[in-house]
Amino acid sequence: MPAPHKGERERVVSRVPKAVFDELERRQLESGVSSLSQYVADLLSATTGHAELVMELDQEVLSLTA
Repeated sequence: MPAPHKGERERVVSRVPKAVFDELERRQLESGVSSLSQYVADLLSATTGHAELVMELDQEVLSLTA
């Protein structure tokens, strides 16, 4: 089954400290978001004022972690 189209996107590559990566991964797994990439994309969308582009991350989770 093909993945649903998520709209126009650009790639962002960043190296983060291991402790930050581990925490992001923990939060992604806890949130139920399908991938770390989607979790970070949702966080970035929400924190840059584009909540309408958040695809998987629950808005309630965002208010608890922001």
